Amino acid sequence: MITTILMGLGLLFLVIGTVGILRFRDIYSRLQASSVSDNAGLGLVLLGLIAAAGFEWRDLSLGLLLMLLLVTNPIATHSIAKSAFTQRHTEEGEKRG
Repeated sequence: MITTILMGLGLLFLVIGTVGILRFRDIYSRLQASSVSDNAGLGLVLLGLIAAAGFEWRDLSLGLLLMLLLVTNPIATHSIAKSAFTQRHTEEGEKRG
C-alpha cells in the first residue's frame, strides 16, 4: 500500500514537472519546474521501490542512486542556469538589447 502511494506521488510530481517544462517560456521557470519536480518525483519513486523490495541489502544500490540524484540534480540545474545567465539568454521571440 505504501509503495503504491509513494510511486504514485512520484509519478504525479514527474508529470507536473513535464507540464511545467512545456508550459513555461522562460528558461529559469523551466529549470525551477524541472529540478524541483524531478528531485521529488524520482526520490519518491526510488523510495517506493526500496519499500517494495522489503529493505534488503541489494536495495543499497537504490539508496546510493537516490543520494547521487540528490547531489547531482541541483549541480546540473545551477550549471544550466549560470550558462543561460552568462550568455544573456532571453525568452523565445525577444530581441537582445
